[in-house]
Amino acid sequence: MNYLLQMQEVNVNVNLDSEVVRASAEAQASGRLTPLIKVELWSKIQARRLSEGKEEMAVQFSPPQTTPMTEEEEEKCKKRKECNKEAAQRCRERKKEKQKNDEKELTSLLLRNEELKDTIKNLEEEMVFYQGMLSIQTSNQIETGPASPEQQVPGLWTVEEDFLEQYL
Repeated sequence: MNYLLQMQEVNVNVNLDSEVVRASAEAQASGRLTPLIKVELWSKIQARRLSEGKEEMAVQFSPPQTTPMTEEEEEKCKKRKECNKEAAQRCRERKKEKQKNDEKELTSLLLRNEELKDTIKNLEEEMVFYQGMLSIQTSNQIETGPASPEQQVPGLWTVEEDFLEQYL
């Protein structure tokens, strides 16, 4: 019995060596260690099974058997593919339309932003102008008293005019 186990181990080692070489080549090609890890786990499981006196693990994978589809199933499959194709096309069209709308909105918002910046600039210039005029008028009033109508800056109201405007 012991001799039989030794022969199985030798057979496993030969198979294992070729499997390790294959796995290392696959690992190098893919850049992943998964093939080597699989071989290592398989060899540890095999070694444990043999040391316990169990037979060698043999796993045979066969591709699943496919049965030909019936005409009804083929028709369903074609219909599903066609519906999916149409839905994908509609989705792409909606995406393009949304992108066009977003670009239009962006353009209009950028234009509106520029208009508002121009308005702010004009209003700031106007504010500076009126502040300057107001400071000139207030400095004249301090030096000479209330301004006569000829000295007043056009467009600026005096206190008396504001008072009269309330009651007119």
